[in-house]
Amino acid sequence: MKNIFLIFFLFAVSFLISQSNNTVLNSPLSVLGTIKEKTLLEEEIKVFDIDWVKDLKLILPCENIPVPKRTMRLPNAPRNYRNGIHRGIDFFANWGTPIRAVAEGVVIRSDLHYEEVSPSFRESVLNSSARVGKTPSDIFNSVLLGQSVFLDHGFNLIPGFRVISIYAHLSHINPDIKPGRIVKSGEFFAKSGNSGVKESTLGSRAGSHLHWELILQKDKEEIFLGKDIPNPELYNMLTLMFSSS
Repeated sequence: MKNIFLIFFLFAVSFLISQSNNTVLNSPLSVLGTIKEKTLLEEEIKVFDIDWVKDLKLILPCENIPVPKRTMRLPNAPRNYRNGIHRGIDFFANWGTPIRAVAEGVVIRSDLHYEEVSPSFRESVLNSSARVGKTPSDIFNSVLLGQSVFLDHGFNLIPGFRVISIYAHLSHINPDIKPGRIVKSGEFFAKSGNSGVKESTLGSRAGSHLHWELILQKDKEEIFLGKDIPNPELYNMLTLMFSSS
């Protein structure tokens, strides 16, 4: 009889300990800690880390045209006319300067049949941006980038991210540059221009340049190269990245 009672007592103690552990694991403090941990992990992608690109080496998209020093031509510069932030680098190349791939990639967008919008339409979408309070993605990608090519560099260029590069305001794209086509590193595939900017809508070639971006994608987030990195730290990072070009 004593043995039966002892077995029952041990079983009861074991059950209570089990329930106590479950209570701790599901307590408000425990749940809050889990939420905080997940939130921090989700926030990390929103802050650019220079260590992600410390080993990255790219070819300059415009031969012999280095990374500009002026903050207004680099990522993070304000773009008040469209209520936005500059996400790329403006390489000020003359009209028709050959453009090459900074690294091997697959074409995912190529505006071979691009037609410039009218001045009034461009002005109307900028007014829409003003009312929204930021540059909507459809206006930015479909109108303000002008004639563009997007290259997909996959997941190996910057470990842990899918990476795409954007070449915008072009005046010409080679006819064979179509979605699915592999472009080799350093291969020339387009020419600089000013499509998508005000001067182009007015029939002028003024302000010709290459707008170039590198976008990192992971989970539900996208972050542009150098986001929130101040100058001169940003310029130094970019010059090291293109140092072998």
